[in-house]
Amino acid sequence: MTAPIAFVAPLPPPVHGFSNICAAMLNLLRARAAVNVFDRSPHAAGGLAARIRRSANPARFLIWCIRNKDARLYLGLSGGWGQIIDGPYVLIARMLGRRIFVHHHSFAYINAPSALNRWLFAFLREQTHVVLSRRMGAELARIYRLNPSKLKVVSNAAFYAAIPANSPPRAAGEAPIRLGYLSAVSVEKGIVEFFGVLDELRRLGIAHVAKIAGPVDPAAQHRFDELLAGASNVEYTGPIYGSEKERFYRDVDVFLFPSDYANEAEPLVVIEAMRSGAYVIACERGAIAEMLANGGGAVCSRSAYVANAAACIRRLSADRADLERAQGLALMQARRLSEASSAELSALLEEISESGHGEPPVPSLQHICGQNQK
Repeated sequence: MTAPIAFVAPLPPPVHGFSNICAAMLNLLRARAAVNVFDRSPHAAGGLAARIRRSANPARFLIWCIRNKDARLYLGLSGGWGQIIDGPYVLIARMLGRRIFVHHHSFAYINAPSALNRWLFAFLREQTHVVLSRRMGAELARIYRLNPSKLKVVSNAAFYAAIPANSPPRAAGEAPIRLGYLSAVSVEKGIVEFFGVLDELRRLGIAHVAKIAGPVDPAAQHRFDELLAGASNVEYTGPIYGSEKERFYRDVDVFLFPSDYANEAEPLVVIEAMRSGAYVIACERGAIAEMLANGGGAVCSRSAYVANAAACIRRLSADRADLERAQGLALMQARRLSEASSAELSALLEEISESGHGEPPVPSLQHICGQNQK
């Protein structure tokens, strides 16, 4: 038998990496068990009726937990103040002795732990935590005193189709090296550094073409227009999806990701670029260094990004055999991530959905709070 599951997480819209992975996880869980969804996306607060439903969700969850003795809570944990909304679900599940599976998608509470974070994690030390990388798990265990044996490492790469073992490596031609940027076009996501790399390549006399895709942050629109107008051999395509996005990656030799977003975790665009065989040069944020291990890409600090990326592209442009080797290593690393994480994801899905006894009920909230003071 399978256990009933309460799914508490943001679902699209809006569309971003977190909500996309949550939607994929929901589909996988629904294929195995009965799932009751408590969507806490921002769109749920759009109208009065939606706001009322959202405010009633914890009460609905309490009633559902009482009716389902072997229930499980899957929680896509918020990165910031959304943990205030997450808190009631955690407290109810703890009081009724239900198992909790916390899926982490943010480095916000690793980079800058708050009093709210510490309070909430005190109730979750012995629960199962799904993390994106080993470093993420180690940091969470260190900061919040989580039980290391309850950590499950599942890369976002697990949510993509398997990469065929016989995927042919790219053949790097003699045309100008092709560079790509796909993300929210913003200062924080490194659009200024991207154009800085192009300027440095022009100064060095390195022939290149560049493509930019993604929605433009209104705050960066004027700056982006200026940079684009002053550049040459650069095409901006706007937001892209589906087959158009796949074609974008295939048309890129080197994918640049100069994001300095403080809470960057495991960007899906980096995984997608690697899966296509593009070589990635990124800033060292979140789990990116672990993603690009084994020669899968290059990482550097934001301050050194322009110089280091330009030097790397100069070398790869001059030696196309080296470019092909680098792209082959990126594809191999993407396959390695996918295979290892797919096995971990399968085991996790089975653990969440398998029927069994929940934790012994905790008599009262006061008892839990007393334990958490120790």
